[in-house]
Amino acid sequence: MNVAVVLGNRMLSGGEISAKTAERLALAIEYYNAEKPDFVILSGGLANPKAGITEAEAMRKALHGAIPEDKLISEDRSLTTAENARFSVPIALGLGADRITLISSEDHLKRRYLNPVRLFRKYLKRRGAPHVALYTYKKV
Repeated sequence: MNVAVVLGNRMLSGGEISAKTAERLALAIEYYNAEKPDFVILSGGLANPKAGITEAEAMRKALHGAIPEDKLISEDRSLTTAENARFSVPIALGLGADRITLISSEDHLKRRYLNPVRLFRKYLKRRGAPHVALYTYKKV
């Protein structure tokens, strides 16, 4: 089972999604149309309380009509990239994932500090699932 995870980005104070989030959502739609993952986890909590909406809920609203609602799962507790991994990995494993595809911006996926790929591998190992294939999908 292929589960995609879209990593959120801090919301703007007025409750709008950031340009980085919009870029990630465009990639999520592109990936969904090309690969048809079984589920898409939208990962992001209320990192900016002034926004009044979690990143996951804002992403769900922005994706309305682009990806079927029954394919979207919200992970709305994470406030950091480490928490994206900590909270999304158990959801993906609970769905039966044998493949997880991270969807984020290129700068996020390539950064040295708090690298999403390393963090997801760490939490897969902690959950006894180092065999789960981990991929990234980014703008080329």
